[in-house]
Amino acid sequence: MPIKLVTQAETILKEQGGRMTSQRKLILEKIESMSGHPTAEEIYLNANQEDPTLNLSTVYRTLRWLTDQSLITPHRFDEERRQERFDATLTGTNKDHYHFQCQQCKNIIEFSSDQMEKIKSIFSSQTGSEVFSAELVFYGVCANCRENRS
Repeated sequence: MPIKLVTQAETILKEQGGRMTSQRKLILEKIESMSGHPTAEEIYLNANQEDPTLNLSTVYRTLRWLTDQSLITPHRFDEERRQERFDATLTGTNKDHYHFQCQQCKNIIEFSSDQMEKIKSIFSSQTGSEVFSAELVFYGVCANCRENRS
């Protein structure tokens, strides 16, 4: 069973001598509850409805800290790879998963594959390297958009 993001962050903060503020907790709860891969701005807009004193800079600082602690993973899906979207990396889950982004509707589909595990293993065997994670994004047209095109 996955350990909640708030619980993981509280444990790390306690080890580092920090504390869980109400705004940090709200941001973490929003990341977990929002579907898809939200942007910092989307997280801010969602959380700001509950706490109007929340600043966008607090969201960015919290996201940076979460990324540094490997609790979330930033992804850049758009063609220019400018906008970061965030994905919770929950302990107790198979954290390696991959993505497909439709170039028409921009929908992001997650998937996992045992074949990628084999590729990572082959790479490690051939190079003597240790792979911690991998990121893979396919770009194309999703089934819905293909169907609507016909």
